[in-house]
Amino acid sequence: MPDEYVKVLFKLEKEDEDYPPVDYERLWARPLGDGLFALDNIPFFVRGISVGDVVAAQPGEGEVVFSELVRESGSSTLRVIVFDESHVEEVRRQLQTLGCSTELNVSKMLGVDVPPQVALQAVRTWLMEMQSAGALEFEDACLRHDGLD
Repeated sequence: MPDEYVKVLFKLEKEDEDYPPVDYERLWARPLGDGLFALDNIPFFVRGISVGDVVAAQPGEGEVVFSELVRESGSSTLRVIVFDESHVEEVRRQLQTLGCSTELNVSKMLGVDVPPQVALQAVRTWLMEMQSAGALEFEDACLRHDGLD
């Protein structure tokens, strides 16, 4: 199994005229052979995909292009916009305390990975409290935890 990483290209569907603000997202992945790749970073705009998912991708126009999800990792992905940039690191620390990892996209946007062993409802409850307080906004990008309503 090769240890070099590649970027897998995902074509994004526009949800409205301004979002997402890009047409494509590239996610780092480990080649597994036979056109399969294990994703290794948190998506900011791709929906229905999480860290650790195994995807099939095909070479195309000098890039490796996503074709289908092969195996789910069990992780869920959330997106968070922190309204006050000075609070971003505090939000990241709290999410880490809850068992999540985060990646920062521009100054106030976080991709959040909620691993399968972490209580998703506890993370969402904290985020809802912060959202009600006007500190941030969040959305579910890929929910994979068992027991979701």
